[in-house]
Amino acid sequence: MEEQPPQEESKKNNKKSKRMMPSPRELVSHYEKQGMETQEASLKVIQDLQGALFRMITANRNRNRNSNSPDVTSAKLDAIHSRLLHLELKLDSKPSYPQSLAIGVTSAGVWNAALHLWNFVRQATSSSQSS
Repeated sequence: MEEQPPQEESKKNNKKSKRMMPSPRELVSHYEKQGMETQEASLKVIQDLQGALFRMITANRNRNRNSNSPDVTSAKLDAIHSRLLHLELKLDSKPSYPQSLAIGVTSAGVWNAALHLWNFVRQATSSSQSS
């Protein structure tokens, strides 16, 4: 086996130490693999993000007690909270995959029933006019 030069080893160590944050899609798929539905997984991701933001802000507040006034930190928390509530409302207002599928199946059934009814009415009116 050949030994790697120290520069290459340090590059590998830097890559390992600089972990990339997972994307929201990866987080949702992680919770889905644990058996949660998509909406539950999304809500869990939002909850985790809220907790992480709160911990980060309170840690920064404790570190910089002299430079940040409590009013500024409170305003930041309020802004973040309102943004997360807005995101949650958007998530809740969208139908899930099974709901969308049910809506599609139902609308197809209604459309077919309307076509059959239209054909019956057309046949009835055409047969009554010819006699």
